[in-house]
Amino acid sequence: MSETKGRTRPFILYPRQAIEDVRPCVLENFGRIKYELPFLNALCVQIPEEKVGMIRMNRRIAAMSEDIEVSKLADAGAASEKTDRFSGPAFTAETRPARRFSGGEGVSIAVIDTGCSPHLDLIRPFSRIRCFKDFVNGKIFPYDDDGHGTHVCGIAAGNGYSSGKHRGTAPGAALVVLKALDKEGNGNASDILAAMQWIYDYRRRYNIRVLNLSLGIAPSASYQIDPLALGAGALVSAGICVVTAAGNSGPEKGSITSPGISPFVLTVGACDGRGRVADFSSRGPTPTGLRKPDLVAPGVDIVSLSSQDPKGYLSQSGTSMSAPYAAGLAACYCAGHPAAGPGEVKEALIRSCRPLKHADKNAQGHGALEQSRLR
Repeated sequence: MSETKGRTRPFILYPRQAIEDVRPCVLENFGRIKYELPFLNALCVQIPEEKVGMIRMNRRIAAMSEDIEVSKLADAGAASEKTDRFSGPAFTAETRPARRFSGGEGVSIAVIDTGCSPHLDLIRPFSRIRCFKDFVNGKIFPYDDDGHGTHVCGIAAGNGYSSGKHRGTAPGAALVVLKALDKEGNGNASDILAAMQWIYDYRRRYNIRVLNLSLGIAPSASYQIDPLALGAGALVSAGICVVTAAGNSGPEKGSITSPGISPFVLTVGACDGRGRVADFSSRGPTPTGLRKPDLVAPGVDIVSLSSQDPKGYLSQSGTSMSAPYAAGLAACYCAGHPAAGPGEVKEALIRSCRPLKHADKNAQGHGALEQSRLR
């Protein structure tokens, strides 16, 4: 008996025309459909090893890609893990929006990550976690068995209830949290895409204007065939500003992770409190020669919410921290400009940047994001 008999492999299939044209092919070859993704015109499937070649040659399938592992962009190691309720970070994310902006009231920020614990800074004086969807364990109530997602949510939307000072950049915004990464901070591209499909379906119900992705994978050769880049681009076309972390693989060139390689998303690198690009922050260019990141934001020694203590805080570093800083400001801009599309939001944040000395364009993009310059 063949060693591959009975084994299955996960793929993402892209039909030449409609999903309905490909569904029978998968089922007839003993495959299993994990997700259907109308927003991307794709299917996430499990295919028997011995049937892969046959399905790949089917004329109704335009392309297929491996359903590879996706991970959180973990703490870059420049910060203390000690829980600390009241000591300030080296670079704080205090919210002082431009005069015309609120703190993001009326706007929802979607976060695809490891989940979110009900920290007091998010649920007092009332809960701003508008919706929680679990693609890993199917639980109903908000939780975070890793901690990464909670820290990210606090940088974007914490209101400082417990400390009186550690606020996110959009302390009035609501959160829509989608858990697609497990307790180790890992997941599959299919789960991330399924979460994107959910956001597409419910974007109007919850007024989701911004999506934060503090996760990544090594990119495919081009954003035009990379699954996460394709998904992010589809959400931008649907009116959502997608903010992604650049990655923590610097200072090597060409180290931007996907979906940050997409020209349609806002890709955010990390800087420290002295206005220097962090060594760990990934650099461009992308595989297709695009200059990335688009900008840099505070990402070193950032104090935000602890998932273990509903009143606690801890410090972490990484572009995972930089992205929600920018995502919160994007939400503030959307609150002040209800008709703004993703392109306008992205350009507004880029205009608010201050170029950094001694850093090239593929390290800093347009420079360091300064919320006081956002108009």
